[in-house]
Amino acid sequence: MELMGKQIETFQTDGFLVIRNLLLMDQVDEINVGYQKAISGQIDAHDWKKRINSVSSAQLGDPSAVLGWRQFPYFQQILSIAKQLNGEDIEVAYDQLIYKPPHSLIEVLWHQDAGYGPWPEEAVKRGLTCWLALVDATPKQGSMQFIPGSHRQGIYRHYNAQDRNPIGGALEVRLDDQEAVAVSYQAGDCSFHHACTLHYIGRLRIFSNADGSSAYRLPRKNPLLIYCFFRGQNPFDQGEDD
Repeated sequence: MELMGKQIETFQTDGFLVIRNLLLMDQVDEINVGYQKAISGQIDAHDWKKRINSVSSAQLGDPSAVLGWRQFPYFQQILSIAKQLNGEDIEVAYDQLIYKPPHSLIEVLWHQDAGYGPWPEEAVKRGLTCWLALVDATPKQGSMQFIPGSHRQGIYRHYNAQDRNPIGGALEVRLDDQEAVAVSYQAGDCSFHHACTLHYIGRLRIFSNADGSSAYRLPRKNPLLIYCFFRGQNPFDQGEDD
């Protein structure tokens, strides 16, 4: 997919870009097969089976390798967009699968990915993240929210938030009156955001019924989400020469 100049300009100005229908539904279904294996405990990489049964939110590192997703066309599609946005030398540094069980009310609090540094300078300047939706997601279903232009303000002060989020080392930025943009996704949509863009994922509040109506209840199935990380330099390899 070749981006239009207006899309690149939007990313540079706002610090995030939403791309609709990047994946066809058969591609989404193919990824969901692996996701269902993961959340049903059919894999046990990195103590995953133990963690999904004991916490209200869990992350599986490098699921594309564990579940064989790197062979799928979507992986190169996402990488191609990342290169168009922030440079041809961008490569995949890390990806992770996010799992929230039906009863979870955990928020991913306001933060910048680069706030979990220190990162190499180049990674702070040109790092970016792709958020891929495998089911429809609205703000009331815990979709992404962004603060436009926040990537141009440097690294904000981040505070320890482990009392509010069980993810190891969880941090948050305390905001006043900044205006957020909440994104609604359909399955196969994705968003890209800069490493310094402030973003947030809310609690699961509303879940859609099979007929498309909504109700305040627990979902029949879990929302399916995946993160893919791309950076100008892998921040996990600090101090090493490429």
